Amino acid sequence: MISIIVATDDDLLIGKKDSSNGMPWHNKEDLQHFKKTTLHQTILMGKTTYMAIGRPLPHRKTIVVTRGELDDERVEVRHDLVETIQEYKNKKEDLFICGGASIYKQALPYVDELMISRIPGKHEGETYFPSFDEYNFQLEKETQMETFVLQIYKKG
Repeated sequence: MISIIVATDDDLLIGKKDSSNGMPWHNKEDLQHFKKTTLHQTILMGKTTYMAIGRPLPHRKTIVVTRGELDDERVEVRHDLVETIQEYKNKKEDLFICGGASIYKQALPYVDELMISRIPGKHEGETYFPSFDEYNFQLEKETQMETFVLQIYKKG
């Protein structure tokens, strides 16, 4: 399954450039959810998101998609997002798309599932998750966690 995994606030904010990790908030419970979900899986992100994190995440295969170059032997560098998604669909392997905004926008037509952690409130930042209304996703499950609401959408 091809999944987008993302945390947003009430306004779909996902990023803040001048924070230590690119996130507008620190939510330990959501970070634990992300870790549990993606551990021993393949994750894909854009170069900007990768540079904000600063390293590959432990115990995950990390694919970084970029139009340019990235000299980092710890990750697999790809230049075609759609081709990579199709490859994982064809192999019937799970792929978790972790951002950023441009990667999310390009991936939306091709993914099967959205896993959205809704962090309550409005926060400061400048990067937003794109609207996904046009892609026929249906809310399948909503779980109230202690500090956020987890929403699972499947393509209808």
